[in-house]
Amino acid sequence: MNEVTVEQAVAAVRQIALVAGGWAIGRGYLQQDTLTALITIAGLAVPFIWGQSKTRKLAKK
Repeated sequence: MNEVTVEQAVAAVRQIALVAGGWAIGRGYLQQDTLTALITIAGLAVPFIWGQSKTRKLAKK
């Protein structure tokens, strides 16, 4: 993937998470603070896991 495509994919995932979260808040499944915490944790965990995965693949080569 080139850099623009990766940025677009990340933005799309973020928008989908916000829409799904807004729906869940509207239905009463989540509170806004809970959604904010989940998105923050995902924003920290996903790049970390992705980086670990890439590093391990490169180490195997």
